[in-house]
Amino acid sequence: MAYARRFLPSIFLLCTFEAAARHQNFTAAALKQHLTQSVISRQIRLQEEQLGARLFARERQTVRLTVAGEAYAHEIREACDRHAGPSGRS
Repeated sequence: MAYARRFLPSIFLLCTFEAAARHQNFTAAALKQHLTQSVISRQIRLQEEQLGARLFARERQTVRLTVAGEAYAHEIREACDRHAGPSGRS
């Protein structure tokens, strides 16, 4: 998944995506991030637009990572873990 170097998402956006990817549920990710489900959904949509790839397949009331989403999640997990500090992710 190639994207322009000028697009560097904030650690907040990356960690929001990572939480959604880990839980494969925007509502659970919102609770963990202390945000609303609609904020998570909008941030994921923004990242998809900026990357030019669908990160989640949305089916009824469920979401699942696409192949591109799985690759993207793998790439950013380490950065989010470092940002979270010694206590790690929740």
